[in-house]
Parts: sequence; C-alpha cells; structure tokens
Amino acid sequence: MRDFTANHSALALNTATLGHNLDGHGAGWPIERVLDACAERGIPGIVFWRREIGDRAVEIGERVRAAGLSVVGLCRAPYLTGPMGLPGRAAIMDDFRAAIDMAAGLGAPVLTIVCGGVEPGTKGIGESLKLVADRVAEAAAYAAARSVRLALEPLHPVYGGDRSCLVTMRDAVDLCLAIDASNV
Repeated sequence: MRDFTANHSALALNTATLGHNLDGHGAGWPIERVLDACAERGIPGIVFWRREIGDRAVEIGERVRAAGLSVVGLCRAPYLTGPMGLPGRAAIMDDFRAAIDMAAGLGAPVLTIVCGGVEPGTKGIGESLKLVADRVAEAAAYAAARSVRLALEPLHPVYGGDRSCLVTMRDAVDLCLAIDASNV
C-alpha cells in the first residue's frame, strides 16, 4: 500500500468532505480558502460539486491553476432517471449539457454521473438503465467536443430506489460497452 504521509502528489480533495461549503455544514469555507488549504498541504487536485461553482466556472478554474493546483473532476451530472430528478427529458438533458459546460469551464477532465433512481412507473432497474444509456450516449458527443469525459458512478444498492439505478460495477461496464463512446 502506498504511504501518502510525506508525498501528497497523487491526492485530490473532494469538496464534499468539507460539507459542500454550506453555511452551518462542514468547514463553511469559501472556495479561495479551500484552494489555499490544499496548496499549503501539498494536495494538488480538487473535485468540486456543481452547487459550489454557480456561474463562476471559468473564474474558479483560473484561480485553481493560479494556485498551482488542478481541477480533476466535477460532481455531478443531474439525475438522469428516477423520482428525484428534474421533470421531463428536455429539462434533464438541458441540465446535463449545463453540467458538461461547467466542467469544461473549470477545466475539469471528468464529470461524474450519479444516474438517478428507478424511473417512476417502471419495474426494476432494467428500463431505467436503458434510459441512462440513451441519455449518456446522447450527451457523449457534446461532452467530447468540450474535452470532458463522463464517469458513471455506481452507488451502493441501498440507494437504488431514488438515487442510483446503477448499483454494480458489472452494470457500469455493460453501460459503457453499450454506449460505446471513447469518453465514457
């Protein structure tokens, strides 16, 4: 096992570990303080969550690079299926493209996709996974044109009902093969 005690060069901070910087949760630090803390500790990479970025993606990406750090990812695309997602396919795909644009503005090479739960009115995860495959395939070319890779993140099955119909690595690999895009 690697020892990161003295060498942090392979580490990245996911800002979720700070409580998403919401008042009253986690560190509550502004992005600039997070960047300073990472630089001071030799943590070269950072993964942001969309709600922290707002309309400042380009500015924040520039600040990250000026601090000698790199944005290694953005969490997350909108739920593509399920009861917690946006109403309607058009709204989902518009928000998906907005997430891709935000990743590109930050200079993040990867956008994480937490798929969303089982689509209402369906039984089991099969139909929902087909919807995920269709929507990711549709967005893949848009993302590729902006140099953004799309990373499917399976979640523990306990989240299968509402947050992720993708709950196994096998299903994630199968989706990647079905989508057949080099950036997924």
